[in-house]
Amino acid sequence: MIGKFPPIEGGVSARTYWTAHGLAARGHEVHVITNAKEVRSPFRMYMREADWLRCEATYGAGSVTVHWTNRDDRAQYYIPMASPFVSNLAAIGARVHSRHPFDVVFSHYMEPYGVAGHLVAEMTGVPHVARMAGSDAGRLWHHVQLELLYDHVLRSAEAVVATGAVADRAVQRGVDRSRIVRGGAFVLPDEVFSPFGPVLDLASVLAEVEHDPELGDLAWGGLTSSMPYFGVYGKLGANKGSFSLLAALHRLKQDGIEVGLAALAHGTPSVEREFRAKVLELGLADRVLQLPFLPNWRVPEFLRGCLAVCCLEQGFPILFHAPMVPREALMCGACLVSSTEIIRKLPAYTLLPDGYGCVAIADVRDIGALADKLAAIVQDPEPLLSLRARGCAFARSLQRDVVFPQTLERVLEAAAARERVPPETEGVPKDRDVSESGTGVGHALNAAVKVGAKLATVVAENDRPVIHDDPLFRLRSRRWAIGADGITELVPVRAPRLQLVPLDHDASHLPGALTGDGLTSISERGTGYTAAFPAPADRADDLLIIDDMTVRILSLCDGTRTALQIAKELGADADVATTDRYLKWIEVLFVHSLIWLWESDLLPNTGHKQ
Repeated sequence: MIGKFPPIEGGVSARTYWTAHGLAARGHEVHVITNAKEVRSPFRMYMREADWLRCEATYGAGSVTVHWTNRDDRAQYYIPMASPFVSNLAAIGARVHSRHPFDVVFSHYMEPYGVAGHLVAEMTGVPHVARMAGSDAGRLWHHVQLELLYDHVLRSAEAVVATGAVADRAVQRGVDRSRIVRGGAFVLPDEVFSPFGPVLDLASVLAEVEHDPELGDLAWGGLTSSMPYFGVYGKLGANKGSFSLLAALHRLKQDGIEVGLAALAHGTPSVEREFRAKVLELGLADRVLQLPFLPNWRVPEFLRGCLAVCCLEQGFPILFHAPMVPREALMCGACLVSSTEIIRKLPAYTLLPDGYGCVAIADVRDIGALADKLAAIVQDPEPLLSLRARGCAFARSLQRDVVFPQTLERVLEAAAARERVPPETEGVPKDRDVSESGTGVGHALNAAVKVGAKLATVVAENDRPVIHDDPLFRLRSRRWAIGADGITELVPVRAPRLQLVPLDHDASHLPGALTGDGLTSISERGTGYTAAFPAPADRADDLLIIDDMTVRILSLCDGTRTALQIAKELGADADVATTDRYLKWIEVLFVHSLIWLWESDLLPNTGHKQ
């Protein structure tokens, strides 16, 4: 494997690390070739001795061995001076192969790793599997001085791991479509990214790095752990929401709200200076603390200590860029405060509505609205525990059935044998980067889509004008989030775009059918089934199959009763446990976008009630 690796910060480095160790745990001998030790401040992680030891490991028959380029070798001096990354990586790869012959070269990120991987493949006769990431595919590949070389590397590769826009451009640039494969599905280790574990001691980290000649200046600010703090990590920048966050924090200080900001975040020298200058200008130096980047396996320590974790990227120029921050934060049970731009890049994001499993920010530039959301979290923390638990369950369900690293393993094994990647690797639903699996009740997937063409036609013919609104904000409450019993006094209303189409056969066997099985002991469930489209009919993945009991509950969600009143009506004269089960089913319908929840005095008088 040739690519980014700790101590380089960022998502590609983390993926390379977890992928290398995941393959080794499956019995493979993995040699990582990287220039990671040459990374300099501010994008260099703070690594303790124990962290360096974690870079390599042995797993029975499998192992990870890391081969580093030399950072300070004056014998490589030449004019104009620059580190010969490509030459070093390629030469090291060829030398490693001469001592420990390998079967396949895998590179992740084109510059310089994909180019070096191509050279290693040419020198050794070993097949090359290339993968691009975000900025290399979205920016560098479009540069006139680079694109022809990148095209050649991709066309020469035995296989290219890509989907979507990257795959389409690869074909346009001459890559044989049969060589483009899936294999990018990725799973965070849930034993590491967990709500349970150590919490980062800010003072200890400060003490450790303050005397480091290279990283010491990355620790800056006066916040102490005695004050609750929001967290942010990753790169700083205007389109990362960094300065909007500072402006919102300033408003909270003006309102007398005691809360700070811990930032495992840095930027280029100019952005770093601008960020710190803004902190000083707003009088926030005693409420902000910047720390050096930490290894990915220590990020959960940071996340667990935050009151909430902010991911406010908005207007990012590379549209397919999807940071791992939201999933990492949710997996660790953190309260995620995120731009809608980022939330909508999460698979099955509609299962995570604002105020229920996360805090969604429609426009990060609206400082007043952002400040109000942050203030509410500080002043009304009671819903935090429930929101964190729901967010964590959502994130864990996303990757529950994802195949990792077996899919990439099949790609590499096929490439090593100079064979076409098996079709099941390309099309297996579990390899869609967690977008369709593990969400419990929900999408009907392929079997339901077989009836989708006829149903979509019926829906289109019967479509009616609806209120234009965002289902991500389908909880309309004066409170910033709902707690464990929060839905009881809210009013359920059928989703404005909901379409129901009766089916003439038993559809309960369809994967993901949303049926009230837990209620069958209360009320006999009929044999009728309905296809429900909570969103426009052109999105087949939003088709749900529901039973008669669910339809009956939906008929009562007309905006005239609270959830508790509906539950009591359905379970008239029944015990409390029965009422609670109906309330739970109403909550399930809300999670799956079939109903919205309103406070009664916020209901619009627009004919929305049905």
